[in-house]
Amino acid sequence: MIDISEIAGFEVRLNESGFLEFGEGVLSPHPEARKRQDAVDVLLYSEQAGPDTLYLMYRGTGLEKDRISMINAGLRYDITVIIPGKIGFEYVKTVGHYHPQAPGSSYTYPEVYQVLHGKAHFLMQKGGHISGEVEDFVVADFDKGDILLIPPHYAHVTVNPGSEPLVIANWIAKDCSSVYEPIRARKGMAYYDVEYKGQSIFMPNDTYSEHPKPRLEKPRDFPEVGLYRERSIYGSWQDGADLGFLVKPHLYESLWDGVQGKSG
Repeated sequence: MIDISEIAGFEVRLNESGFLEFGEGVLSPHPEARKRQDAVDVLLYSEQAGPDTLYLMYRGTGLEKDRISMINAGLRYDITVIIPGKIGFEYVKTVGHYHPQAPGSSYTYPEVYQVLHGKAHFLMQKGGHISGEVEDFVVADFDKGDILLIPPHYAHVTVNPGSEPLVIANWIAKDCSSVYEPIRARKGMAYYDVEYKGQSIFMPNDTYSEHPKPRLEKPRDFPEVGLYRERSIYGSWQDGADLGFLVKPHLYESLWDGVQGKSG
């Protein structure tokens, strides 16, 4: 049993079977499982053997006493458990998606992630969903406590390159729905994260016409909205962190300029 309560922001543990066990007074959603058959369209080695269940999504958790506050803020807090392993030589990953445009805005919905346990490779790309020309491809090699901001207009996938379960949390606008089809149509993101001689390498996906060199995103704090590494993003919200950027991204242009400027 692995206790991730401190970084999650409330009582929750990962049991030996890879499921979460929530404490008293915590919203305990039933997990939605993504199976290998659900991901076959985006896998590099779709015919190869691998784990049957790839990951479990617990959508809409948090303290019961915070439920109304989260609803009023237009937010949802999720936890996802991604199991270790490979399908062929490709590490287990999420299916990947873009986000829809936020109402009254030219921006798509952003999202913020935090690693609660294990090691994560977050892959992000801008463009590519229409012409196949990717403008920017980002790799974030993150550990427990690290925070990643998914800016507007970026698709993303989370990869588990480690030997133990990867547990990640995210805040997102509750009205945001994932857009999967553009990633499925191109059989995944612009690069696949695969193991070669014990190391992670990135293999181009030939269905894209452009493959910019992957660039590394370094862990950082976001003091402008009150989010700091190794401090729970749930607890930070309780303490007054400004997560309005998730619901109304057009009001936070300077944040997006800063994020993309620092990472690019």
